[in-house]
Amino acid sequence: MGHMTDNWNVYWGNEANRSYWLKPDKAVVDLLEKVDRSKIKDVLDLGCGIGRHALLFAKAGFAVTAVDSSNEALSVLRSQVNKEGIRMKIIEGNYSQDIFPQESFDFIISYNVLYHGYRTDFQEAVRLIHRWLKPGGLFFLTCPTRRDDKYGSGDQVAPNTYRPLNSVHPGDIHYFSDEADILDLLREFKQISKDVYEHYWDNNGIRQFSSYWQILAIG
Repeated sequence: MGHMTDNWNVYWGNEANRSYWLKPDKAVVDLLEKVDRSKIKDVLDLGCGIGRHALLFAKAGFAVTAVDSSNEALSVLRSQVNKEGIRMKIIEGNYSQDIFPQESFDFIISYNVLYHGYRTDFQEAVRLIHRWLKPGGLFFLTCPTRRDDKYGSGDQVAPNTYRPLNSVHPGDIHYFSDEADILDLLREFKQISKDVYEHYWDNNGIRQFSSYWQILAIG
C-alpha cells in the first residue's frame, strides 16, 4: 500500500486535482435522502479522499468517521472541517487495517476504493467491513466493471488485475469485478442491490469510457 499512498499524496498535494472531488456523487446524495435516519447514526467513509461524502453526511447530522491513507487528503479535509466547525473523527489508515471494534457502524461507504489492489485485498476489506457493520447495517461501494476502459490496460499482474496506464494514477494496481464475482465477494451480506453507472470522461484530453458498479448491501 505504501507506493499507492505516496501516489495519492502527490495527487492530493496538487490543488488542481481537487476540484472534481469536491462535489458529492449523485448516487450518494440520492442514497442519503432515502436512508432511515431512525436507524442510521454512525457512518464510516472508508477511503474518504478529501472528504466530499464525509462532509455531506456530517452536515446532514450523522456521526461521521473518515479514514484515508493519504495525509495530504486528510489535511485538506481537516482544514474544511475546522473552517466550517463540523464535528468529525478523522483517522489516517487504510482499508486493510482492522482498526475498529466489531459492530461500530450503521452505514459504511467506500467510493472508488476497494479495487485498488488484488482480489485478496478486496476480499479482506469486505470481511472487515462486514465485521464493523452493526446487524442490518448498510454498505455502499463502487468499483469498476470489466467493461471499463481501464480493464486490460497496462501490465496484467493477476487474473482481472492490471496496472492501468489510463487512470488518475498510472501504474496503480486495479482489480475488476463481474456480477458473479461481486456476489461472491459479498456473500456474507443478506441482501444486495446492483446498478452500473457508465459514462464517457476526459482524461487529459483522451476520451475514455467509464463503467462502475454501484452496490448497496445489507449486513
